[in-house]
Amino acid sequence: MKLIMDLIVAVDNNWAIGNKGELLVSIPEDMKFFRQTTMGSVVVLGRKTLAGFPNGLPLKGRDNIILSTNADYKVKDAVVVHSREELLEELKKYSDKQIYVIGGGAVYNMLYRIVNMHTLLR
Repeated sequence: MKLIMDLIVAVDNNWAIGNKGELLVSIPEDMKFFRQTTMGSVVVLGRKTLAGFPNGLPLKGRDNIILSTNADYKVKDAVVVHSREELLEELKKYSDKQIYVIGGGAVYNMLYRIVNMHTLLR
């Protein structure tokens, strides 16, 4: 079985994705696009990215898979994995769904060689 993942990210001209735990900019049209694109899919993200979400909660309407090196870390309504290998094994359960890697930087760095890189200029 071939696993297909897409990376969805907004970057600046220097490929930066954030600063001090915050998005570089907040563009309502981009947020709407992100919601519509990822709804009903699987999102893969790191613990710090999750902490930056409203109330630190997983995204509704999506299967959330959180990467954390802390073996005791648990999140209600999400699956927590602790390594790239564990993530890839978990993702086999979602072969019928679109999978999006949504951040943060450490997760992108871990997975960028194995995801589909699509450039969307808007």
